Amino acid sequence: MKHYLGLIVIIIMLVGNSLESRGAVTADVTEDVNRMYDVLDSEGTELLSFEITIREAISRDDIKERMMELESTGTIVKEKTEKATKFLVHTPHKQNAIAERILLVVPTDKAYQAELIYTVSGSEWTENVQQSVQDLTAAAESRFFTYNATKFACLKAGFGDKISGGILFQNVMEKLDVQPLTNMQDNVYTTTTGYTTQLKASRSLADNMNIQLALHDGNGQSTVTVGTPIITTEY
Repeated sequence: MKHYLGLIVIIIMLVGNSLESRGAVTADVTEDVNRMYDVLDSEGTELLSFEITIREAISRDDIKERMMELESTGTIVKEKTEKATKFLVHTPHKQNAIAERILLVVPTDKAYQAELIYTVSGSEWTENVQQSVQDLTAAAESRFFTYNATKFACLKAGFGDKISGGILFQNVMEKLDVQPLTNMQDNVYTTTTGYTTQLKASRSLADNMNIQLALHDGNGQSTVTVGTPIITTEY
């Protein structure tokens, strides 16, 4: 059975309430990724994937302007469902194994605002990759988003049988100075939400939560996933 964090409802809290000036100075989300990567690497894990997401609610009055911006960025793929119309721009960066995606979601129900979602992802984290991702996210923030945008960072790493999952999880918690808020555990999965002052880019959510960690330990498929403020992918 696939497990997901039971906190999806808090995503509705991520919607910005206003559209102020573009390009406001904000914390660099790649620094958060770098800190989490250093901690995971120091524990002998192997990075499987990273993903950075920036998202913001968009007034329907601004959809036309955003569409013009997307059209100048690349080819748009349109997908229409009963609940929403989606406009997707996908740009692979093969040289650094980086994938960049921009998605505009326009709900069919006009009572809801549209949402712009930007992601950049990859499977390795080096100095060159960090610089490329930093440049890409800075350009996206300046071009498409306001200070109200919400930023996520998510890393997934694997480890072998020689590493104790429980000790690894505890060490990661300690090195990131996580103050735990909630914990769920069964025979295969451990998930924890908490708060840390070491990660600067993400905004705290309910109960000052700004980090989630998940451990899948067993059968040679052991992984640890860290997300700020929440894990955005299946683990």
